[in-house]
Amino acid sequence: MNGAKLAAVNVYPTTLTFTFSATNIHPTLESILLSAMDPLLTSCTMTPAPPLTVPVGGNVTYTCEYTINDYDQCVALGLLDTNPNTPDFDATFTNVFSIGWDNGSAQDAVNVICANWSILSCDDSIYVSTASSSTGGLPMGPSKLYVFDPASASLSLQGESAVPYNGLAFNHVDGLLYAISSDGVGAADLVRVSANGSTTIVAPIATGAAESAAWASGAVLENGDYLGFEIDTNHLVRINTANGGTLADFVVGTPATFRVADFAVSPVNGLLYGFNSATQRVTVINPSTGTFQDYASQSLIDGAKSVGNSMVSAFFTATGQLFFYGSTNLNGNLANTFYSVDLSTGALTTISTGPATQFADGATCAFKDGGTPSPMLTRDHGFFGSSEVALKECLASGPVSLGNLGVVGTEEGALGVLWANPAIAQSGAVRTPMESLKARAARELLTATCNARFFGTPLPETKGLEAWMAPNAMLMQKALGTLEKHNRSGMRTAVPLSKKAWKLDPLKGQERAVEPQY
Repeated sequence: MNGAKLAAVNVYPTTLTFTFSATNIHPTLESILLSAMDPLLTSCTMTPAPPLTVPVGGNVTYTCEYTINDYDQCVALGLLDTNPNTPDFDATFTNVFSIGWDNGSAQDAVNVICANWSILSCDDSIYVSTASSSTGGLPMGPSKLYVFDPASASLSLQGESAVPYNGLAFNHVDGLLYAISSDGVGAADLVRVSANGSTTIVAPIATGAAESAAWASGAVLENGDYLGFEIDTNHLVRINTANGGTLADFVVGTPATFRVADFAVSPVNGLLYGFNSATQRVTVINPSTGTFQDYASQSLIDGAKSVGNSMVSAFFTATGQLFFYGSTNLNGNLANTFYSVDLSTGALTTISTGPATQFADGATCAFKDGGTPSPMLTRDHGFFGSSEVALKECLASGPVSLGNLGVVGTEEGALGVLWANPAIAQSGAVRTPMESLKARAARELLTATCNARFFGTPLPETKGLEAWMAPNAMLMQKALGTLEKHNRSGMRTAVPLSKKAWKLDPLKGQERAVEPQY
């Protein structure tokens, strides 16, 4: 299917190309292919049609196309297929191709994962957009949408749009991103941004700002209205996201006194917070009046006064924590650092350093009450083996029972379980199949327990889960499959920023690991 056994779909409609091959593997005799069937592809003509003779070592290949029109169609296919594991936490379906020979039969399957990428989950996912730049320094397409992971300090590309946009904001009311598309030449438009990075124009923006204005900042208020700010003549516009109508147009300060590259709305008091690069201070804007007030003191960055810096992205969590992504005192022109902000003093503390961004902006969901519910959250063994914060919290609740495989009570012991090589012991000895199965099962059960303790995601609803950890290969294999599926099921949901699981260090975890004896 599209050259692979697994396909992920996040753009609709999309056409999948299925390729099937029936091969005669008999060493000396030709075989008769009596049937070739695929319940999904009833409209596809299998040519040449069975029955037909396949020579020794020969094969017959069929190619069929199938179009998935929307996300709901994928869900419906998952309900109809014969795979007992679909649909699961993702919308998936399994397509099975069956053949009948004169001396038996065979079948094979491929799996399709469909994502509802139009609507975003209201969690702590950090979305960052970047646009390209012309030789004259003006924004130009394509614009790219990323998810930023502060733990690994990495940007994961979600998709792109041909138009340049900035002022990215998350609208918790409809689960979509909004931004302002402007190339600094023509009129600006309010656009909706899907999670695959594609854009749809809502309406042109009615504003007193010039068409050449550079729109930099964006945020969404609790009622769903969008706020956009341009940094040439300092217009702040309030827009109805449903129809694109301008509700208010303020002028905030002057470019000499007020210059922000992004701001975010506090879910606690409804005010806008940003970094005023004109004064090197955290600043607060009243969205109802268009007035602003800087913090009294110049911001400190890791204890030193900020000089010449700009914060290109601002994010609030639902609990009222503020974060910036921007430059440093070492290089005020390079935006590559993620900061936490002390709202009482305006001081910035470095969390991690990531990729440099240009014409960038960021957004996250700060108003969770009205947003799309977050799916379950899990992480794999590598996360708990690399995050000292997460593992400490997991073990703070007490030792973890692994049933007949033992008890884990120390960080070194837990790291040993998490990082144990299922194939080869630390001594270099090759593990037997049973030893390998024990290592994998223990690792997944410890991971599932830590997911429950650290994220609050319950263990799979299976009675006597620990009892499955008996020295019985069939029971352990069954347990392993359940646990692996569970631990992977919530990988797409962002780790809450409040967990402060900033820095992942697998090497440190592996160095401290004490290999278990099962």
